[in-house]
Amino acid sequence: MAVAASVWAARRAAARAASDEAGPPVRTGLPAAGGEAPTGSSDGACPVEFSKVRYLTPRQFVERLSKDLRIKGVVAGENYRFGYKASGDAAELVKLCEEFGLSAFIVRPVMDTAKRSRNGAAAAINSSDEGQVSSSRVRHALAMGDMEYVCELLGRKHRLVLTADEGCCLERNKIILPKSHMLNMPPAEGSYDNCHLVNGEYLGPCRVIINSDTIIIEMTDENSLSQNPIVEVGQLGIEFG
Repeated sequence: MAVAASVWAARRAAARAASDEAGPPVRTGLPAAGGEAPTGSSDGACPVEFSKVRYLTPRQFVERLSKDLRIKGVVAGENYRFGYKASGDAAELVKLCEEFGLSAFIVRPVMDTAKRSRNGAAAAINSSDEGQVSSSRVRHALAMGDMEYVCELLGRKHRLVLTADEGCCLERNKIILPKSHMLNMPPAEGSYDNCHLVNGEYLGPCRVIINSDTIIIEMTDENSLSQNPIVEVGQLGIEFG
């Protein structure tokens, strides 16, 4: 059941889902001033535990948004489902929002205009797939290792985030980490050129090798790691492509 009370552009939603396989908390946000739909940011955010709303009916959910969270408006996609067992749809959301005095904005899906089929990455992902940009389509493209296509879907480069701690093996121009350090979904196993390493600041270009149990980061510049306290920062980010 999808229960986000505010949804930004479809590409942003896809990017967020691809970056958090465990599923983020429900986020509720206020619409932009003047009653217009948000264009990429919200005035505030309030995390809500999914376990506390998963059994609510569509009516109970919208009532909670209005009375408990004091939401002024919601934004959702045309194929949005909500409420227990996904019993509510976008049309019911609009109706309930009107009843509770909320503004409702229904957004048409962002379509995958590239229509890529290389490696099968553009095949239908599930029964509701009509060619729209979605987290399922992004995950499928990542599993195929097609980073150019992933970038087209997200509208930006995919960033793999890893925990940097004592489990890192640091050599002169190389970092080796176990895959257990990954915090979001990686691309398929293989070798990737033209990557970039960051950890709060830009560290430089690199080549990345992903195998069954480790991730190897080979820096193009042998001196890029010499002055940077990687472990102290706690996280590394690899941007692909």
